Amino acid sequence: MSNENKQRVALYLDKELVRNADIIKTKYGYKSRNDFYAKAIEAFIANKIIESNDNAICEILAKAIEKSSEKSKGAIAQGLFRYAVQLEMLMRMYAEDTQHSPNEIRAIEREAINNVQRKRGKVNLEEIIAGYYNDYNG
Repeated sequence: MSNENKQRVALYLDKELVRNADIIKTKYGYKSRNDFYAKAIEAFIANKIIESNDNAICEILAKAIEKSSEKSKGAIAQGLFRYAVQLEMLMRMYAEDTQHSPNEIRAIEREAINNVQRKRGKVNLEEIIAGYYNDYNG
């Protein structure tokens, strides 16, 4: 913006507010206080406009959020389906090959919960089988 479109404005602000603004200005890479304060005022004005026109903007925002969440729901559903298929495979293999008491099954469940939490849900069947194979043959 050229200087002819700018106007000098004197402000008296609380010292603590200026200190906090300077910290944020530096943290987020604003070039100057002018740049930072101009962006802050623009954001404040935009918020006030949104508040005053909340019905129209909220409808548009709600539709955008809904559209975005539909994509996320599809991806989540696909992931859950893949996990359910692997779980079904494991349950069938397990039921066909082993005979465990209810206490043993609960112990296995506790270990599985701990493993899933530790790995943040990224459980790989091949890794588990390889681990048991190495324990058995090693």
